Amino acid sequence: MERVTALGLNSTLLSANQKTLGRLAQFQEQLSTNKRINRVSDDPAGARLAMRMRVDSLALGKYQDNVEKASSFLDASDNAFSEMGQVLDTAKAFALQGANGSQDASSRASLAASVDSLINRMVDLGNTVHDGRYLFAGTATTQATPPFARSAADDGVDYRGTLDSFTVAIGPSSSVVVNQDGHSLFQDPQDVFGVLVDLREALRANDPTAINALIAGVDQASVHVNGLQGDLGGRQQRLDLARNQLELTRTQIDGLVADTEDADLPEIMTKMNMTQVALQAGLQTAGKVLQTTLVDFLR
Repeated sequence: MERVTALGLNSTLLSANQKTLGRLAQFQEQLSTNKRINRVSDDPAGARLAMRMRVDSLALGKYQDNVEKASSFLDASDNAFSEMGQVLDTAKAFALQGANGSQDASSRASLAASVDSLINRMVDLGNTVHDGRYLFAGTATTQATPPFARSAADDGVDYRGTLDSFTVAIGPSSSVVVNQDGHSLFQDPQDVFGVLVDLREALRANDPTAINALIAGVDQASVHVNGLQGDLGGRQQRLDLARNQLELTRTQIDGLVADTEDADLPEIMTKMNMTQVALQAGLQTAGKVLQTTLVDFLR
């Protein structure tokens, strides 16, 4: 039979009580932080899984930021398109009025001045800035000069942007075009500024026949702008769907992280109470064993 020494018994009791005290401290930490995993050593596999899911959640957060910025950009573009439609509606009203045979040269000259103001307004809309960026400059959104300017000869409007489009990533494998270059908006395939300039010149020339012929051109310009605005609406719907999907996926991932890391409070309380009972029993046992003195040995 193996001999049990007093020193060995004392070491065993102290070690056991120390381990129990360590478990009790761990349970108290979990209750105070509401986390089952407070350091990697608590659960290496669970901590690694939680960190990987947290990285995925942060990546989805970046996509959510992109969706919000792109949505804001498209909203600003949509507002500008709506105003362009109103400008063209007003231009058509002026054309109808100028084509009326009852109008004289003076009245048509006044209408020509009004159309000229509409050209200025359309240039301003083409130079719309949102969040420090030109909406209709292609990829030259931060260029020093506005993308549109009236020509020196006052016979048209010059475009100084690019013909390129830029896309924004809204998911790991999906992106959406958020801009509209000014050339395809105002000059090709429909020369919106050209129609307005021609209408102004026909009014100045007091030519009702030419004015009447330009009404169809104004209508075509309106259809063109409205069509591009409809395309914006489709892109906005795609962003809305992406936003909803990203929010749902991120909520699910955050829930999985919580399930992995968070503590089950009722379970922790039960374990802590049991550990406290075990610690008390261990301390009482140690108190009885460790109370021997030199006199006990001499006996």
